[in-house]
Amino acid sequence: MVINRKWTAGLIVALIFAALLVRFLDREPKRHYCDFQVYHHTALKFLAHQDIYFRDTQAVTPFKYSPFFAFCFAPIGVLPIKAAATLFFTLNIILTIILFRLACEVTGSRRHWFLFVLGALFLSRFVFLVWDSGQVTILMGVLILAGLISLSKGKNASAGALLAASILIKYTPALFLPYLIIRKQFKAVGWTMVFIVIWLMVPALVVGIHKEFEYLSAWIPSIMGTSLDTWSYIVPKNQSLISMAIRLFSESGFAINVTHLTFEQGKNLGYAFAAFLYTLALIPPFGRPRDQRIDYALLFSFLPLFNPNGWELNFVALAVPYMLLIGYLFETRWKDYFVVACVIAGFLVTSLLARDIVGNNLQNLGQLYCDVTIGTLLLVSALLKLKFVSSLK
Repeated sequence: MVINRKWTAGLIVALIFAALLVRFLDREPKRHYCDFQVYHHTALKFLAHQDIYFRDTQAVTPFKYSPFFAFCFAPIGVLPIKAAATLFFTLNIILTIILFRLACEVTGSRRHWFLFVLGALFLSRFVFLVWDSGQVTILMGVLILAGLISLSKGKNASAGALLAASILIKYTPALFLPYLIIRKQFKAVGWTMVFIVIWLMVPALVVGIHKEFEYLSAWIPSIMGTSLDTWSYIVPKNQSLISMAIRLFSESGFAINVTHLTFEQGKNLGYAFAAFLYTLALIPPFGRPRDQRIDYALLFSFLPLFNPNGWELNFVALAVPYMLLIGYLFETRWKDYFVVACVIAGFLVTSLLARDIVGNNLQNLGQLYCDVTIGTLLLVSALLKLKFVSSLK
């Protein structure tokens, strides 16, 4: 009997999905659906024309995203939270597959099953964090990549619409705009600004213009109050570059404080280091043409690194640098030993200290000493070598 490979592959995919779904449904109700609970609760409030930024219960953390975000998630408010969470979990799995495919297209990496396997392995810690929490980080990455692909095809309006949507999910994709300006992609940047305004006005179709302006006036203060407070910066779960500088070099309360800086000095040091790395992504390499694939990978690395709330699940953005670097190593037959070392060490540092592997105590110790931050900086070092010393084929 001849076994059809497509049917076999489909059966395997179905079994994997079924196993993941059973795991999700077993875990998440006990954890009250984590971040997704915020989206569902906000969707209900949005549909009822209530204040989405007012915390009406201590059981749900404050909503800090844009009104456009609330509008997009409003349809899930008509479903019970278990059904809505299951639907979004399924969507996140589909988006993960799309993320890897688009990352290959943007980085120019050859699509090979082993490349996808390694990429999935290296990102598994962060992918599962996104799936389990019901977060939107993968959706944001897909929108950015789709926007960059549209830009490469000269579709400035669609590129602007996609980039604007990603910025209104989480503001960090705005890091791409100065780069596009330097690359003289003025039409794409202009369309992005236009669509930011359009997307911010769309919720008025449901709640009315007066309510929408109320939402907009409360949006930025909600970010300042829940994301840029002192505790958010110093808590070990925050793996951003800024938080690393604060915990290691300032009076953060975690007894590291190598240089005895004040909290503000440590924060400024972190932002200065971020500005330095960002500059390296913006400037062209010396004496050679710019390769935008490397620049895009650097900018994706910076999305979690520069995020004041650099929770570990945000590091799923490393899909792009990982796909580029692994694809490069395939092409060079793994003979660039510096890049090999950075990729392997980056994976070991960022992924092997996960709770499911080493337990709570070691994971907490790794977070305290910024394991994910350090691993990401290793990947950034490999990318900078490709930009200024080596080159992609």
